[in-house]
Amino acid sequence: MRSIEDVVTEVGGWSRDRSGERDLVVVKLDALATNCGKAIEVWQHYLDRPGTAGDRWTALSWVGPERAKTLHELSLRAGDLLRELLTVAGSDTIRFLAYENNMIETAYRQFSPGETGPDMARVSIDRMNASRAYLKSASDRVRSIVLAEARSGRKTSASAVRKSAGKKAAKTTPRKKAAPKKAAPKKAAPKKAAPKKAAPKKAAPKKAAPKKAAPKKAAARRAKSRR
Repeated sequence: MRSIEDVVTEVGGWSRDRSGERDLVVVKLDALATNCGKAIEVWQHYLDRPGTAGDRWTALSWVGPERAKTLHELSLRAGDLLRELLTVAGSDTIRFLAYENNMIETAYRQFSPGETGPDMARVSIDRMNASRAYLKSASDRVRSIVLAEARSGRKTSASAVRKSAGKKAAKTTPRKKAAPKKAAPKKAAPKKAAPKKAAPKKAAPKKAAPKKAAPKKAAARRAKSRR
């Protein structure tokens, strides 16, 4: 998978204006992973229904011509997708394409000593599961670059819009004249306390006049004195 790793490295160094090409790289990587998944299903279908045993030379006699044809077509499709991916990325590893196109396990390879059709199916499924996992990982790595660029772009754009709006507002909005300061009201002088009035002097009580003697007693006294 050297070519895939080169693609991820190449894409990581692209400028922000190549976001469309990054999206296309993600699409191609996802398509390759899906292609592997389809080939896995073919081999798994054979394991579920192995049928009659074949010869000891190739898996074709075990899996049958229809499954073998499907696997071959998926292998060709993987080669096309890989070529398109490397072309988009501009990777130099495109010249090694013939050696890299081994993602799909076909039914045309020869058996190892003692190997059978089901053995080859299990080995093929394990290898393609590993390839699919790697392709998904590569796709996620490129997708994370795209998302990081998108977030950065939104932040930069939002900041530019705020700055632009602030400048326009500063140009178009007239400055308000400062209102004249009102003179502080003078504090009223404290009122002087009115002088207290002197309390009126109480009149001295009048002395009682001596009582006059009754006239009768006076006459009696004069009579006595004459005698």
